[in-house]
Amino acid sequence: MRTIFLVLSFLLALSAISTRNDTAGTASLVYEQKDNSWFEGDLTHLVVSQDAQWALFRRMQKVHLISLKTAKEENELLTRGLDQVEDAAFCGEGRLARRGKRGSQKGWFLPDGNNSQWTTLPEDAELTCSRDGKTLAFYHESKPADGIFIGSLKLFKSYRLKGEVTGISFAPDGGAVYAVFNDEAGVTSLARIALADGSISMVTTGLDMMFGSNSIGFSADGGHVYLALASADVPDNEARHRPNASRWLGIYDLDLTSADHHPVVVSEQDNYDPNFSSHSLYWARRVTYKAVAVVSAEGGDVRELLADAELPIWSPDGRRISYTFCRDRMADGALPMDAGVIQVNGAAEQTSAPSAIVSGYHEDFTPAWSPDGRWIAYHSHRSPTPVPFYSSPGHTDDIYLRRAEDTRAPEIRLTDFGWEAGPAYWSPDGRTLMFSSWVKNGQPGIDKVWLIKLDPETGRVLGSKLLPLSPAIHSAQWTAWSPDGREIAVEDNEGEQNRSIWIVRSDGSGARKLIDYSGTTYDGLDWTPDGKNIVYSGLSGDRMQLFSVPRAGGPPRQLTHDSGNLFQPRVSPDGRWIACSKRVRSEQILRQAM
Repeated sequence: MRTIFLVLSFLLALSAISTRNDTAGTASLVYEQKDNSWFEGDLTHLVVSQDAQWALFRRMQKVHLISLKTAKEENELLTRGLDQVEDAAFCGEGRLARRGKRGSQKGWFLPDGNNSQWTTLPEDAELTCSRDGKTLAFYHESKPADGIFIGSLKLFKSYRLKGEVTGISFAPDGGAVYAVFNDEAGVTSLARIALADGSISMVTTGLDMMFGSNSIGFSADGGHVYLALASADVPDNEARHRPNASRWLGIYDLDLTSADHHPVVVSEQDNYDPNFSSHSLYWARRVTYKAVAVVSAEGGDVRELLADAELPIWSPDGRRISYTFCRDRMADGALPMDAGVIQVNGAAEQTSAPSAIVSGYHEDFTPAWSPDGRWIAYHSHRSPTPVPFYSSPGHTDDIYLRRAEDTRAPEIRLTDFGWEAGPAYWSPDGRTLMFSSWVKNGQPGIDKVWLIKLDPETGRVLGSKLLPLSPAIHSAQWTAWSPDGREIAVEDNEGEQNRSIWIVRSDGSGARKLIDYSGTTYDGLDWTPDGKNIVYSGLSGDRMQLFSVPRAGGPPRQLTHDSGNLFQPRVSPDGRWIACSKRVRSEQILRQAM
């Protein structure tokens, strides 16, 4: 494999595209991938080879190998000799360790001459190797609090830290492993494990890093590390929940002797996963633009209505649109999501300034008005205090109810069994709420549908039940009531990009598949007010667009051909307009000589 790497390194170089950072010099864009998913497309776990010829990263739950000279994927090299590859790591110059399958063997395979040696390393090991490939280090992705394991295949020694490990790296000389780890308060620390005597020393604490994977890049002399931080200060958990806080990840240079650190790459996007190879700093950048947009129900040009917003829902009179808003910051994830509202006229034009309608600590989804306009119902992860991370203890994941016109009215928690719940939708008679959710303590990624019966006068829960659906429906991740309330349209996520729409009766019976199509993630669907058509979001080429399909069956009609990705369509009460989420995003790898 090393010979193949050397041959490919002489391929023609990609012409560099210049971009500028706020606090650093000119950088070159060496790789870019436009993303057509809603939230699952991030380029993460970026690792650059020692000779700066290759890069590994994960995207859409798959590992990718690219040449940094050609910006082309070389996945044939990545998979050679294995039936399937799920993860990989550089393990010695020009050599790859890979996690995957070969016949009946499953797990990590280490380079062994021209072959690959199957090992008994844990399948969930987040693996890294010393530069000579002789020493291994890993932590458990599923159990990051179990610490770090360092050694060889014959013997590993464990090292426990006071928190969950989110990143590890060998020092250039191989004499130490450095690790970043988070505590329950949301504070990240950097520790050094000396391999000669096994001692653990704290380099610094109080770092403002994101929860999840973090890279540690070393300067050539090993005296400095590069880290992605959301700020130069100790993290402020309350600020994590502010929708418009300027908490973009930047690349910081940290002196390992003094622990002083300063930014070297800062911009109005997230910059993360720093690597240092061949006298250059490499890092990943995510650039995202999103907006609520509208289009005629007959199709045509898409008009952006409100930036930094998504998941629109019309009020019953069609004069307002509610939405979810926040700046998509990787450091804070869904924590800063709040819900807002704008007024619109009959031409679907904004006629008021945006205002918050649901706000508080943790994630809030777009509220839906009851048919009489008296209530709003919404999904929220409401927490009483500002928790540091998405899954921190103290958060909820349920459906809430509140008087629509009083932002200070008490919130009524309707459920206590949600797990990754979606938006809530009212039945046309205003007596039932419907939402999708995973089953708590059940199989993740599989959505079921719940119905909550309410007293429309008091908001009191009269009962709740799981909607019985046909076993042929794999994961009902999005639902919509028919205008007369007698039927429900279900978007079924069958896995990968396979989607289908089903029509069922309001009691879940009589399931009939309407159409199969391709989608990416949280795509969405809605009925037209006359009940004759279903509007949905599906893939057209490499972008998500809006389609309409007759409820009685027949070929779909594509409504949009926009340059962006369009999701979560909602038809206006008068049937003239479709509001939707528009998103344009790219993941990039950049290089800057240091």
